[in-house]
Amino acid sequence: MDEDIRKDMIKTYRLEFGKSPEVVTSAPGRINLIGEHTDYNEGFVLPIAIDRRTYTAAGIRGGKLFIAFSREISKKTSFEIEAGKFERSNFWVNYIKGACSLLSEVKPIEGMNFAIGSTVPRGSGLSSSAAFVVSIIDAVTHLYDIKIKDIEVPILAQRIENEFVGVQSGIMDPFVAKFAREHNALLIDTRSLQYEHVPIPEDCSILVCVTGVKRALATTEYNRRREQCQQAVSALSEKLNKKINSLRDVTVGELKSVENEMDRTLYMRAFHVVTENERVVKTVEALKKDDRNLVGKLMLESHLSLRMSYDVSSPELDAFVEISEQLDGVYGARMTGGGFGGSAICFVDANYENELANEIARKYKDRGYDNGVVFIARTGGGSHIERS
Repeated sequence: MDEDIRKDMIKTYRLEFGKSPEVVTSAPGRINLIGEHTDYNEGFVLPIAIDRRTYTAAGIRGGKLFIAFSREISKKTSFEIEAGKFERSNFWVNYIKGACSLLSEVKPIEGMNFAIGSTVPRGSGLSSSAAFVVSIIDAVTHLYDIKIKDIEVPILAQRIENEFVGVQSGIMDPFVAKFAREHNALLIDTRSLQYEHVPIPEDCSILVCVTGVKRALATTEYNRRREQCQQAVSALSEKLNKKINSLRDVTVGELKSVENEMDRTLYMRAFHVVTENERVVKTVEALKKDDRNLVGKLMLESHLSLRMSYDVSSPELDAFVEISEQLDGVYGARMTGGGFGGSAICFVDANYENELANEIARKYKDRGYDNGVVFIARTGGGSHIERS
């Protein structure tokens, strides 16, 4: 954990609550190397935690009142929780209320103080929300000695996003926030929840290209894509005359065999998910063989599929990918995260990372986009309890 930020969060907590926190927890943001919109379809994903994190300083205050302060928006709010009752409030507070509400069903808890700070850019497709909620869960379970298994943390975090925040996200983001390892990607089978750490070549780097276009998944078509995938499952079950629980159960050959019988939009959504699962498996094989050119080719194929079949890209994301693909030293590029803005990533030769970051940022601005930022993302570890 970054020592300066840890100290800053302790100082912030003292200023807001007049005493030191009892615990400081942190969880990482993430980029997804490949495997987009497959996690809520029980597919494969290959995310990587980055060295930008969300920090929660927390302590028990007693009584019924919970108070939370966000450093990023300089706002303090309070709430109470009641078993079986939940009222939505400010978007960011719903994560805390949801965590406290669900954990109070495991073990009674009293009021708490929270001070939250983050180095993960909000609304940039780097999963600031999962980093936030995992750090909250870790803080509450630590302070009240609530015994839950590690595997239950991402499951709980996904439930909070789905039920309390209103984003029908999958399990990938909180899973990598909990189980990531430095210098590795994390292959996750989102059906079985089995996972494998996959080393990243030491002489490769990842650039994050932040478009400057903020997007909140709950107010975009993210939830609509999930609905369309479920509609595609129903249609394919009928057309193929077999039981299909998710798009994970469909092969490319089966899908193509009924292409002319399906609604075109539903077919395209399914085509992306089914082929993306194949790309994840091939990318893992390529990384193990250190075939970085194949990794880059698969990344570009993924982006084109997200743009044309899944329709979640944007002009800004496309611009970053187009610029990057023309530069020597870039193996591949694609959008990352839910889409509709946010960020793209580049898989590059580490020997030229600084030059490439500057060149991509310059060319992006030359196209008339003034709010873009490009930074080098170092790999990070999973959630961490720092101080008690």
